[in-house]
Amino acid sequence: MKLVPMRFKGVEWHHNPREICFECDKSVKELKVPQGTSYIQDMGRKNMIISGTGELYGSDCLEQFDRLLSLFKQGGQGVLAIPKITPIFAVFESLKIKGEPKPDILVYSFVFREVMEKKQSVAQTECIAEAGECLWDISYKYGVSIDTLVRLNGWVKRPDIPLDGRLIKLC
Repeated sequence: MKLVPMRFKGVEWHHNPREICFECDKSVKELKVPQGTSYIQDMGRKNMIISGTGELYGSDCLEQFDRLLSLFKQGGQGVLAIPKITPIFAVFESLKIKGEPKPDILVYSFVFREVMEKKQSVAQTECIAEAGECLWDISYKYGVSIDTLVRLNGWVKRPDIPLDGRLIKLC
């Protein structure tokens, strides 16, 4: 089976990179709760970083690198297609020559950063607490910090008490 070449904005790599690394992270916040427990809040995923190393080889290895360098200098966002991976929208962040160039071989490294487009949404300013919901539940559900909810809803004496049917300010 022959793998398709890696591609960015229509430019193909002559030889697929030797090594590719996908770095996927999330923003996670730990909120301390009275009585010594804590609450973990998932704030969403961060932009994925795709990095790797490879060799350009052949009598035209410098021309191959020049094509990649021109693509890097061009800037902007585009589709990054890597064999057997779902294509992503990315920015070409870094391109480096590694070590000493040898005749007909050039070792390089690269970094791409995923572009995550923000979806347009209408900001919700308040909500009605459902049966059994407390401020901790609302904090998780709407992605608002517990400190903000306590400050905006000063009438709530404890964040762990159910607020069935009460109006809660979110911002």
